[in-house]
Amino acid sequence: MKAAVVKQPNTPLVIEDRPRPEPKSGEVVIHVHACGVCHSDLMVLLGLFPFAKYPMVPGHEVAGVVEKVGPGVVWPKVGDRVGMPWLFSSCGHCKMCVQGDEVMCPFAEVTGVNRDGGYQEYMLAPAAYVAPIPDGLSFVEAGPLMCAGLTVFNALRNAKFQSGQKVAVIGLGGLGHLGVLYAKAMGARVAVISNTPDKEAEARELGADHFISAKSEKSGDALKEWDGGADIILATAPSSESATDAFPGLAQDGTLVLLGVGPGDVKASPMDLVGGRRHLMGSPSGSRKDIRATLDFSDHHRVVPRVTNFSLEDAGKALDMMHQGKLRGRAVLVFD
Repeated sequence: MKAAVVKQPNTPLVIEDRPRPEPKSGEVVIHVHACGVCHSDLMVLLGLFPFAKYPMVPGHEVAGVVEKVGPGVVWPKVGDRVGMPWLFSSCGHCKMCVQGDEVMCPFAEVTGVNRDGGYQEYMLAPAAYVAPIPDGLSFVEAGPLMCAGLTVFNALRNAKFQSGQKVAVIGLGGLGHLGVLYAKAMGARVAVISNTPDKEAEARELGADHFISAKSEKSGDALKEWDGGADIILATAPSSESATDAFPGLAQDGTLVLLGVGPGDVKASPMDLVGGRRHLMGSPSGSRKDIRATLDFSDHHRVVPRVTNFSLEDAGKALDMMHQGKLRGRAVLVFD
């Protein structure tokens, strides 16, 4: 089988021929049909995760079919449509695991970061951590939902979103465009904040009610003029500066949720925090309960990503385009 491998940080992806994996007790082999390309894959390539292992097959937006099951596996069954998200496995006994938040387990393993991921034709996965893909979602649609979709959907829930609230989305890339789609489907009024003025048409096509060009006006001031500010800001762009600039635009009791991780610090004035009872929080991707909720919601409300397809051989090209900011929507590796 073919696999795209990062041998060492800051080296190009290499296509290797590898033997098909054999599942051990509790494992399954997934025949990968599609794998989304995430910014975290780029971080693996650039050596920005201190816990990454090398050589590594990236990819944690996996969608495919169970090819084979190991001893003791009663679910899933051969032929089932399943996906594999960021969370590869967890310890199962710490406080976070027993309360259903395994993604925050201090002993968690991460798909495509310290366990081989989906940039390969067949991959091993723990049976207990795969997610069933609803029949209404194609593999190409489901792949990016395993991380990008899960991340923004779960962020809205972690921020205690209520229908009718105002949600501002910073950035309109792979995460941001899904943030707009989920927020609209959940009943929000949505604003998009972007450094690229020509993205206004795309933002409105996705359903945004308001567009703020961060190049021509301060995003915090512009949000305040939007009926008193945003109840929730989803900071999807990997820019601490853009999150800092937008924070003063929160309404009272509002929450800024940091999703994109960039250099530098996010800053908020004590007066903004205390005087308006505002909140600044981060939100990781999600646990097993969260990915199932994401996929079910996406299926029922037809919230699916906008994608550009690439072959496995062009995975390096997809990552390079992402690094240069030339991608729109989500890149997906599609396997024959």
